[in-house]
Amino acid sequence: MGIKNLLSKTRVIDIQSCLPDGVVLITPEGVIQWVNNVAIELLNNNDLINNNINDYVEKGLVAAIESAEINSPSIVKLSNDERYLEVTSKAIEGAYVVSMRDATQKYKTVNNIIEEHENYKKINYDKNNFLIKLSNDLKSPLHSIIGFSQAIVDGLGGDVSEKQEKYLKIINKNSSDLLYFFNKLVELSQTESGIFDKEMKLFDISNTINSTIKTYQQLYTEKSITTNFEVAENTKKTLYSDEKAFKLMFQILIETLIRATDIGTLNISLENADEEFLATHNLTNCSAMLITVLSSNNAILESEIPTLFDPYAVIDKSNKRTILRAIALASVRNIMNYLNGIIWAENIPLKGTAFRIILPFEKEVNE
Repeated sequence: MGIKNLLSKTRVIDIQSCLPDGVVLITPEGVIQWVNNVAIELLNNNDLINNNINDYVEKGLVAAIESAEINSPSIVKLSNDERYLEVTSKAIEGAYVVSMRDATQKYKTVNNIIEEHENYKKINYDKNNFLIKLSNDLKSPLHSIIGFSQAIVDGLGGDVSEKQEKYLKIINKNSSDLLYFFNKLVELSQTESGIFDKEMKLFDISNTINSTIKTYQQLYTEKSITTNFEVAENTKKTLYSDEKAFKLMFQILIETLIRATDIGTLNISLENADEEFLATHNLTNCSAMLITVLSSNNAILESEIPTLFDPYAVIDKSNKRTILRAIALASVRNIMNYLNGIIWAENIPLKGTAFRIILPFEKEVNE
């Protein structure tokens, strides 16, 4: 039947009885003035007129008013039933037209997902804390292997043959690599669990960046890496945040880039993030600083960018170097989340890979 034919028969077709949802007309006090058959079935009562909607739906009037104000549905529970209704309301001529449908399965599904997510977060938190608490017990044997193997190579236990020295150096190197790898895993566990002694204060971020850069001066020399740090004119340098957490994040980032580079340049810049730049990254109504770390000789493949900060996404298909980098950068991302900032990487043609960091100036950071 065409729509014109259907409309021409509205006088003989009871439209309200054909509505798929329950519909209730209530006064501003919640008194029911009119219902359709679907509403009678949903509320499981034939005598609804002149009774209050709150008698059948928990906080039914509040849900109707809020839904009308925000133009969005609400989920409510039936008073004497374990079912849930999705309620949508509209104010009209001193009353509320309330539409309702059974949302029990949707409600239970959403709550199951939330519950599973909370359980996962707790399990993950407990696992991370377990690893952190055991870290010293696991690292101590590695320190002993590294120390004693190096001592034997240095002749403290007597002369060793050339072959023995070769094996000892392999043991020493692999133990050192394993210790570094384990330290990165512990670092990731700490940042995933948000285990920080929060210390919010004003500090000069340019001084913090500069001192962090100088920490690795010996490594720059060994690997023929040149560093440049520039602060743009009129840049606001004072930041209200957690300086220790920021410094840890920046140390991890710089160290990761140094380990991946044998020769080249690290260009680091600090500037105010302009509104146009923030808008292009869906950041509005905030004042922020932009830190860029550009590695000129460490271009990351474009295909690696989407999973650069996610070690769980690359564990099955990447080599040891890539996994270790992802573990370290995941810690960087976790700390940035704690600082209410964001970080991402992008390839710049003919220049290398740039890591962009945006940090807000506002004092509202995680207070």
